[in-house]
Amino acid sequence: MGQYAFVGGVNKQLNQLYTEYGAAVKDPPLVMKSSEHERAWDGFAATSTDTFYGSTFCNLKLAKYWLDDTSGKNHMRTGDAFRVIAKVGNLTVLQWALEHKLFPWSKLFEGACSDAAAHGHLDILKWAREKECEWKSTTCFCAARHGHLDILKWAHENGCPWDHWTCSAAASSGHLDILKWARENGCPWNADTCTEAAKSGHLQVLKWARANGCPWDEKTCRNAAESGHLELLKWANENGCPWDETTCCAAALDGHGWDACTSCGHTAETDHLVVLKWARENGCPWNEFTCSFAATGGRLDILKWARENGCLWDAETCSAAAEGGHLELLKWARANGCPWDETTCMKAAEGGHFELLKWARENGCPWDADTCSAAAEGGHLEILQWARENGCPEEGQEDEEW
Repeated sequence: MGQYAFVGGVNKQLNQLYTEYGAAVKDPPLVMKSSEHERAWDGFAATSTDTFYGSTFCNLKLAKYWLDDTSGKNHMRTGDAFRVIAKVGNLTVLQWALEHKLFPWSKLFEGACSDAAAHGHLDILKWAREKECEWKSTTCFCAARHGHLDILKWAHENGCPWDHWTCSAAASSGHLDILKWARENGCPWNADTCTEAAKSGHLQVLKWARANGCPWDEKTCRNAAESGHLELLKWANENGCPWDETTCCAAALDGHGWDACTSCGHTAETDHLVVLKWARENGCPWNEFTCSFAATGGRLDILKWARENGCLWDAETCSAAAEGGHLELLKWARANGCPWDETTCMKAAEGGHFELLKWARENGCPWDADTCSAAAEGGHLEILQWARENGCPEEGQEDEEW
């Protein structure tokens, strides 16, 4: 450990405990190269608190020290501590904490049951319920998502609520056995089950769901295209799954995520241009968003093919390229007649893409006060100063001039 140091000024006694008991914990204590974390919180890397607490709560003596030492200092909310211990699965620590009344047992958090379910700790879940720890449908969701059928069975048999997200979670992770059991025991489902199976590429799960009456909608094809699961998309289309323009949009997006909620993070099985070509050859509709989504992902090859095959575009293509900092794509779009507007400069400023903004202005792209506002909000001082020096209007200035 000589080459490592606790980030910031860690409590010396805790450091001594780790020196003495470090071999007893599952992971090394939070000893990290100082250069890896600029932010620290009470001496511990803020981005690695779970690692630290997970290591601490694996050992009773470390846990006793930490919980006693911080109980009045608000270093960690007691509810959060309870959840981490449930996640680690150390029942001994939980029992000791209860005996010493370290947690507000009258207001326990249902998240603890969910964490125990997610990490496969049935003993923790049973114990928490004996102590009247609350639970909700997220407990079944977590058990299904992480493949813990034994926990799902016990939770359901003991009155834990569930909803259609339990089936969706099982489908998302490809746990067909769990999906089957849930359905056999009356768990509801809806089109999200097919959507999640498609997103993750679980064709066998999708086939079983459809054979057993699960509904689907356009999002099934959209998610298959977004994730590059061409074989699944083909099967869905051949079996009557509806699709719309969003399928082509998702293919053009190149796996960058439809939005923060639907981004799946899976590696594409098939290149997205191949998926887009197949979709178009089989009659899938598209619109101008196909081009703007290609620009978002920086896929100039997809954009070129789409335009060569008659896909419409509008100013959103240029603004999407600016948002992602894709200067070469923007240059090609402009050279081939794509319109732009003030949003292009605003998006460039917002993303800190200084060279792209300069090029856009040198080539006649309009701007307005939103450019300065975006630069300021994004903390891009150099861009803000340059924009002001080069005549970019600021908030209120346009109204005064008018």
